[in-house]
Amino acid sequence: MDLKSLRKTIAGRIDRLSGRERVISVLMLVFIVVGGFYILLYKPASQKANLKQQTLQTLKNDIEVVNTALSSQVSLQKNQIAEDMKLPEAEDLSGLLAAISREASMARVDFISIAPEGFEYKDNFIIMRVKIELRVRFREMYDFLRSIELRHRLFLIRELKFETNSALYPSGIAILKVVTYLRKKQ
Repeated sequence: MDLKSLRKTIAGRIDRLSGRERVISVLMLVFIVVGGFYILLYKPASQKANLKQQTLQTLKNDIEVVNTALSSQVSLQKNQIAEDMKLPEAEDLSGLLAAISREASMARVDFISIAPEGFEYKDNFIIMRVKIELRVRFREMYDFLRSIELRHRLFLIRELKFETNSALYPSGIAILKVVTYLRKKQ
């Protein structure tokens, strides 16, 4: 049977159908097309989307648990550092903090924390290691560090990290580990 004869056969059968049978046939054809679309395309895509949404929610919950654990651990470490370490008697410790604060406000830098990490005595000086955390945009961080370097030479930077994410963008968290030299109090 060729294509022309098949068309004539189908057209002849459609012509013999009554109006009611034609409506029922069209409705069945629409039902089959819509049902096939739903079963073959929509339902699997919907199930995949739901599974990915559940996975995303699980990951968000895991991240929240980890962040909570990390923040509690960091606060414990900061408390231990503060309790274990007594700052040495130095002449320009307050001057150092005031200069850093002044330069930070001029450069539009927000301090998160300044924490001493240790110190040692050497001749008439105290070598102090300090960790500074800042919430800052990259350009303002550059301006802040440049002004401290050119104007005051307050400290030497041992380590610098800049981290950001979609919640902080365009700002980020800058973590500076620095060394500063203070005179012992006489």
